[in-house]
Amino acid sequence: MKIGFVKVGTQPINFEISKEKLIFSGTLVKFSRSLIELEAKITGSLIMPCDICAEDFDSSVNESVKFHISDGICKDGDSEYDIIEIDNSIIDLDEILDSEVELFKSNYFSCPECKN
Repeated sequence: MKIGFVKVGTQPINFEISKEKLIFSGTLVKFSRSLIELEAKITGSLIMPCDICAEDFDSSVNESVKFHISDGICKDGDSEYDIIEIDNSIIDLDEILDSEVELFKSNYFSCPECKN
């Protein structure tokens, strides 16, 4: 799902996208003249390999994310949020979800068998 940067105003825009067994849902709202705030949850499950035995297992996902999105290079170095810089005035929510999933996958996981 792609949304034009200029389409986001001070009234929140709700979104929800699904990918495999994940749901990415939340809001986009203009935070300042040059920043948009994305606040969302990623829920569902992913098939992950256990880092101990290497067997695949279903890992539940329940992550909250909050970003500021800048159209171009952001000059606000004092932001308390992570900033996503886009360069084509299009917010690609699928790309943001993919990035967050890869970050989640980089964590350490153990299956229920190995936790015991």
